[in-house]
Amino acid sequence: MEDKFEPLKKRLTEICDRLDADEQAYFRPLVKEFSGKTVEFQRIMRDLGKFGPKISDGSTFAAYREVQNMFQAATREK
Repeated sequence: MEDKFEPLKKRLTEICDRLDADEQAYFRPLVKEFSGKTVEFQRIMRDLGKFGPKISDGSTFAAYREVQNMFQAATREK
């Protein structure tokens, strides 16, 4: 059975690849170990805010919203 959070993890990994080496070393384990808990997601979102414009070529807000929508869609799946 495929993990319902796999698309979200894939997108977060793409974002992680855009970060500096030190930031990647901190953020990548959060993504790999993400189990779908809301508290883990809140930490990821907080950290995305710290990385700012590095997470997207376009609108940072759009990247935040995309990640949030992916999380919400996965939590609604049965």
